[in-house]
Amino acid sequence: MLFLLFLKILLQQGPSEATLSEGLFSLDFIMSTIAPIRLKAIKNALKYSAEANYYLAILISFIAAVMAMSGHESFLNTGDDFNNPLINNLKVMLAYMVVAQFSVFGFCFIKRSYTELVIVGIFLLLIPGELKFYAQINHLEIDTSFDVFFLYTGLSHIFYGLLWKR
Repeated sequence: MLFLLFLKILLQQGPSEATLSEGLFSLDFIMSTIAPIRLKAIKNALKYSAEANYYLAILISFIAAVMAMSGHESFLNTGDDFNNPLINNLKVMLAYMVVAQFSVFGFCFIKRSYTELVIVGIFLLLIPGELKFYAQINHLEIDTSFDVFFLYTGLSHIFYGLLWKR
């Protein structure tokens, strides 16, 4: 890379003007050539890590819904009321949420605009408060892992929607 920068100086200024003090090691030259390259690399790394994180959040949502629907209690702690209809409503809500996430992603993928995921992320961030209200009214015990789960999933949707904005 340093060799290419030196060639650029030689081609722009000519061999007689390409001195070390004015060309290759000047702060203006370094900032004008290296900074945009690094900024673009950082932006691309951030973009693709947000994309991988979003796909991971969707996968975790899918696994959590399947585990909750199958009765596996490692994600959804239902306590003694395993067959309680109100707990079953929460399980069905998780399944519908995953279907909605896949549907919105498919819509965004076809449209090539991911800004709708920001709105989905905001709604996912609101769900823990709604669950606490639901649990308080129906005298249910809701597992605290829901808060972390919806926080992670919501923020993943928001970051992915903002970073892939076109």
